Amino acid sequence: NVYGPGQVGEGALSTFIKRAIRNEPIQIHGSGTQIRAWCYVNDMVAGVMAAIEHPNAPGKAFNIGNPRAVTTIYGLASTVIRLLGSSSKIEFTWKDYADIELRVPDTNWARTQIDFEAKVDLEEGIPLTAEYYRSQMKK
Repeated sequence: NVYGPGQVGEGALSTFIKRAIRNEPIQIHGSGTQIRAWCYVNDMVAGVMAAIEHPNAPGKAFNIGNPRAVTTIYGLASTVIRLLGSSSKIEFTWKDYADIELRVPDTNWARTQIDFEAKVDLEEGIPLTAEYYRSQMKK
């Protein structure tokens, strides 16, 4: 799950951040126990570039992501609220679709073959992303 400045679409993290900035309720579909790993956009770009340019890369496939930035969806919403000093409340909504309970990349191959390791954790990436959305909301 990639996030960061310039993200388009309706990803969970971008939606949570935008709603937290406006102190609006943050909706979680289902129980919020689904586990995800979050990769800041700069790390994803660095991983893709390493997969393109590294001499060990040709003919190989890599998982690019940040297995250290792992949290439940509920934990993610709580972290966004805490980091942004938001008064948003978390609301649970019913989901009418099957969801993947666990999505965490194994990036050991990328680390050993192309020297890729994500650097930005959620505690740093969420405020950077919020700064971008705040600037966009002022326009």
